[in-house]
Amino acid sequence: MTITEFERRILEQKPTASAHYDAEYFTGEWRDAGNNYSLDVRREIEGRNPALIKEVLQPVRALDLGCGPGALMHLLWEQGVDVEGIDFAESSKRLATPDVRDRIAIGSVTDTTLKGDNCVDLVICREVIEHLTVLEVKKAVANMVRMTSRLVYITTRYHPNPADLLDFNQSDDLDPTHITLLNKDLLRLMFILEGCRSRPDLEAKMDWGNKGRVIIVEKLASA
Repeated sequence: MTITEFERRILEQKPTASAHYDAEYFTGEWRDAGNNYSLDVRREIEGRNPALIKEVLQPVRALDLGCGPGALMHLLWEQGVDVEGIDFAESSKRLATPDVRDRIAIGSVTDTTLKGDNCVDLVICREVIEHLTVLEVKKAVANMVRMTSRLVYITTRYHPNPADLLDFNQSDDLDPTHITLLNKDLLRLMFILEGCRSRPDLEAKMDWGNKGRVIIVEKLASA
């Protein structure tokens, strides 16, 4: 893809409004095979993830950026992790369990005013990147690096067969709000340019399902 084509596609992208992520989005029957965001369903889907986050990444304080109704937050809370969340859907707090509801702040993943610099040692951003425009991804990456003092843990959906580094898909068959499926190397490069280094050792431990969707980076002291 040429830079000119990349530029055109980026500038044509439109963000998804927060109102789209209502209760029907998170818990509606439209979701394939009942894959909704109720706590019981997410507990089964998450499987080993909450325990592995605590064991492998060893957070003292964690932030779930784009936390939705806070199911992963609740599961980490059960593990004894001090965790907070940010999500721009007003429905997130209403759908969250009482145990974590007051730990969720409503706001954008790109908002630099919600949390301080180096405020947590682990930023989690799971299944969020694909819902953002490329420009929002760039801002979100910078914000994650700003807020963490140590690690960022990402999962997202990637372009299955990118032609080059800049190539990205703008749709898939799962969700109409999946508007940015990047080349995985491009997302990793964004973190490197913000002063991080890749941690393939930690990625291998967290990717227990061998799906190839995990990125973990460590913030360098100079960043």
